[in-house]
Order: sequence, then structure tokens, then C-alpha cells
Amino acid sequence: MLAKLTEKILANGLGDEHIVSHSQLPVPKVSTEDQGTRDDWQDIGDTSHEDSIHYAVTEIALRTADNATTSSHYTLPEFADTCQILHAAIPSQHDVDLLFGSGRAAIYLQALCNSYRELFEEGNSVSAAMLSILPPVTAHPVVLVRKLLQLALCIQQLDPSFNHQSLRLGMSASEAMHKYYSLASSKVTCHDDLLDSLEGLECLIYEGVYLVNCGNLRRALVTLRRAATLAQFMGMHRKVAYTTPKQHDPATRVSGDVAWAHIAYLERYISLLLGMSSSITNAKFGSEEKKVDETDAEWFERFQVDICEQIINNNQRGNHDDLAATQKIDETMNKTADSIPSNWWTPLELRPGMTGDDLMALVVNAQMQIVHYNLLTVLHLPYLLRKTPSHQYDYNKTVCTYASREVLNRYIAFRSIVRIVFCCRIVDFCALTASLTLLLAHLSRDSRDSTWLLKHQRLGDRALVEKTIETLDELNRLNGDELTRETAKLARRLMVLEADSTKTGEAYNFGVVDEAQDSNGNEQGERAFYLKVPYFGTVKMAPQDSFVSPCLEAAPSTTQTDSSHTMSSAVSGGLTSYASSEEPIRLPQHVLIGDESSLVQQTELDMFDITMPDLMADTSDWAFQGVDTAFFDSLMSCQMMDEGGWNSTWYDGS
Repeated sequence: MLAKLTEKILANGLGDEHIVSHSQLPVPKVSTEDQGTRDDWQDIGDTSHEDSIHYAVTEIALRTADNATTSSHYTLPEFADTCQILHAAIPSQHDVDLLFGSGRAAIYLQALCNSYRELFEEGNSVSAAMLSILPPVTAHPVVLVRKLLQLALCIQQLDPSFNHQSLRLGMSASEAMHKYYSLASSKVTCHDDLLDSLEGLECLIYEGVYLVNCGNLRRALVTLRRAATLAQFMGMHRKVAYTTPKQHDPATRVSGDVAWAHIAYLERYISLLLGMSSSITNAKFGSEEKKVDETDAEWFERFQVDICEQIINNNQRGNHDDLAATQKIDETMNKTADSIPSNWWTPLELRPGMTGDDLMALVVNAQMQIVHYNLLTVLHLPYLLRKTPSHQYDYNKTVCTYASREVLNRYIAFRSIVRIVFCCRIVDFCALTASLTLLLAHLSRDSRDSTWLLKHQRLGDRALVEKTIETLDELNRLNGDELTRETAKLARRLMVLEADSTKTGEAYNFGVVDEAQDSNGNEQGERAFYLKVPYFGTVKMAPQDSFVSPCLEAAPSTTQTDSSHTMSSAVSGGLTSYASSEEPIRLPQHVLIGDESSLVQQTELDMFDITMPDLMADTSDWAFQGVDTAFFDSLMSCQMMDEGGWNSTWYDGS
């Protein structure tokens, strides 16, 4: 039986090269022969073995390797050693079956490169059993690596309640996940010459999504831009395909049109979050009218790809005094949102009788809802702190705060169900932006301004942020996550400042300063608050009336060596005051200053010199990944007017 199965696997031709159209590959069906292969896996092996399936996999791998070594059956003989290393890293069939069969993993993987209509409405998806079939050691390296990256993504999708004791990986699931990614990135995806196929593009997409899920947006952007270039080499950006991409595995199922759109979606949105230009320009993905074969989610997602580019271009022009461009984008977003049925906008909720595929479809919708309102927030963010006698920016402020509330309400509902931070990681960055937006809006509110309705929304907004913090804390408890922990920490600090602002009736001003040259530190005492943002500068928050004659000789240098975020001095009633001549307390991201118990940590850490995170630092060194940098850069991009907001004298060299 074992010999028969080995021969059958070798005959499957997974290492052979096939040429197909990139627009849509045929959907593999579970044929009688395929089912027989799956059944054979269960029948092999002596029952006296503790794990007969694992034994069978090991035997097949060894026999396949021996046979391939003697007969040169490797697809790429020069990479034979690499193939053996990659194949040896693949876990047992028992573990692979568990990982592909758990939760939403199987449908999640297919949704990255195939249309939602086929998967969710037509039910035209590949089963977890078929996806878990392992390639032989003789397969092309990119086919082997694809399986490792799929397994890494499967592990990311495991629910916190999953019984990890059922796995026999020989290491923790987290360690295995990182191992699979590291092998893939160091052995195969780093070699451009190995990626000239649909499987190669698929691997870059998997790698990019893996990094996004980990919260490593900067590294993800680099990978996604490589994927975008490769997709264009294959002609996927053209309306009509003139080339047929190479294919190593006949079972590969990738829609070139969908893959190209998903790459652009992630590349443009992450570029926007990081305050960067997109590498995919002048490419339109959306259409005025929904096509007959498009779902609402597919149509809306493509529209969002285009909106991202419009907002990026608007921000890059930097002329925010001209509201026409911003207003046009706002109107387009509103018109498009109105085209979607109202029941589509229902926040994520569990319904009786839902299948895993049903839930995955709703998860996709919910993420798009959150992204929509985040895009509105980012669009109007440059006007949030602007104050003019004519109140010409009130509409922008209202939309900005309204959209932030929508993000947080939907985020709380979303994360009460999807408790895996590795799933739809983007929404956690949306929660960061929304929390900062609401709290800074309240901090800058002038209680004497009777036209600004924000004061009537204060209690509801505080309750919303408090519930968001509870959600973030629970996610951190379940996942041990840097981003949710750091977002909750920063939100708590701003909540304290907001309470002080309301108590005293004083609005807060914000600006970029050099603490060593800030002459107002003594006067502001305990109510001045400094936040160091990497590659941006030190943001100072203090009561508006405290600033008499701030001085700053030059704009802060981006070469300073500070921690990701440095919090120095607090509002009255909690922490000790520090004179402006003292060095600010340098804190790593995991230390919270928000109550008296933190004072000991704060003093002890004053002796450490925490360096600026590297440009490509991962989440352990830079949880916010530069989303914080882009946020504050957008706030100050308007060069605020005379009253309130950013005080330009702090950074104009006067």
C-alpha cells in the first residue's frame, strides 16, 4: 500500500510545468482518484505505531528523496538540497489536516486570490482536505514554500480556544509559524528567479499578508510592492491578458484579476496608513456600476482601492487650504456607500445556523466597513485641529469625529467575535487612529465655543473609548500582542489629559518641540505631556493658555535617538513634575505611565538610553509601525491658523 501511494504521489506531476490563463484557473474537484489518495493516507501504516499517518508521511518522504536523488527527478536539481530542507520542515499529515481543517483557514487562504462571489455565494471552493495534500520533495521549491506559508497563515487563524495539545509539531505553534515564514523568506522568496510563476506570486501574497497580520506593516509593504511588480510582469494590470503565466502545480487556483486587485488594495492602504505614496499609480480598479457577477463586497473593495489613491494624492499635494479636492472625495465616498444596501452595513454579529463560510463573508464585509470609516477619518484629519472665526472647517471636524465613532463601535463588535489579532490586523490600526482622533478632538475643544457640538458628545465618546480599551486589553491578554497593548496604554494617558481639560475648562494645544529648548516647561508643570514619535519629533500637549513665548531654534531632527514613544510629565494629581531642563523619561513601549504604581518604573528607567527603532523594525520594537508618524504629520500638515491647534511658532524657527 505504501509503495502504491508513493508511486501515485510521484505521478501527480506537482513538479511539472503547466501553462494556463491567468484570468481564472480551473477549480480542482475532489475526484474519485483524489479521494482515494486521501483514503490511502488513513489506511497506511501498522496500527502498532503511535502515529501511523506520521509514519507514512516520513516513509514516503524518505523513499521519495532516495528515488529522486538517484534518478534526478527534482524539478530544479540545483535546488535539491533546498527542497529537502523545505520538505523536512513540513509537519506530519496529522498536523497539516488539523491546521487546514480548523476554523476559517481553508476559505481564508482561497479568498486572498479568488473572487468572493465564487467562494461565498456559489460555494465553489476547495475543501480543507484537498488543500492539505502535501507536495513531494521533488516539487518546485516555490510549491513547497507555498505549503509552508499556507501553514503559517493557518496557525495565525487558530482561535485562542484551539487545543494546541492536539498538534505534534515538536515546538509551539507560534514557533512553528515563525519557522515556516523564515524558511520561506530565506530559502525561496528572496530569489527572484524562483518566483516567475503563479505559485511565486501566490507566495509573495501569502508572505505580505502574513506580515500584515503580524503587524509588520513596513516589511509587508516591501513584499507587496515586489508582488505588484511581479503581477505587472505577468500582465495582470492590463485589461486584456497577452501572456499566460507559468504554473508548476495543475491544482493551483489563482484569479489574476482578483490577485492584482487584492495586491493593490493592501499596497495602497498600507501606503496611506504610513503616509507614503503608492507604487501602483494611474490604475483604476472600481467601476461606476456594479457588474452582474460582482458581489457588493467585491465592488466596494475595488472602489476603496481607488479612493486610497485619491486620498494619497490629495495628501501628497499638501494644499489643504483648498477644500475642493477633499470635498469631492467625500462626496464620492458618500455616494458609493449609499449604493450599498443598508443591511450590508450591519456590524458583525453571529447568527443562528451560520457556517464557517458565512462567517468569513461577514468578516470580510465588517473589515471593509471599518476601513471605509477609517478612510473618512484620514481624509478629514488635517482639519481636525484648525480653528477659524468663520468655522469653515466644522464639517470636516464633524465627519472626522463621526467616522472615528463608527470605527470604534464596529471594532468593538468585530473583536468580540474575531478574537485572533492575526485575523484582519488592519482593523487594530484603525482603532488606534480612531481613538487618537476622538481624544485629541476633545482635548482641543474650546468650552467657550457654543457652535461646536462635541461637548454634548463627550460622555458617550469617553464610554466608547473606555470600552475600546477593555477590548484591547482582552486581545492583549489572549494574544500577548504589542499593538493592542500600546494602543490601550496611549489611550489611557490621553483619557487622563481629557479629564483634566474638562475639569479646568482649558483646551490643549499641540505642537512639535525640542524639550531641551522648551522654555515653558516650568510654567506648565505637571500638566505638560510629551509624546515622542519616531522619525517625526516630540509632540507636546499642554493647556492652551500655558504657552506664552515658546521657542525652538530648529525643527526636530529625525536622527535623534529616542524610544518609540516617550511620555514625560503628567497631569496634576498623579505624577511628579519634571523641569524642562531635565532629560525626558525614555521608556520602552511596554512600560505604562498612567498611575502612581508606575513611578518606580519611570525613575528606574531614566538611566537607560532607548534607541530610535530601525526603519524596518518589527512590532516588538515599534508597535505602531509609523502609523503614529503619519497621523501626527497629517494633523500638522495644514500649518494651523492663529487660534489653537498646532502652534506654528514651535517649529518655524522663530
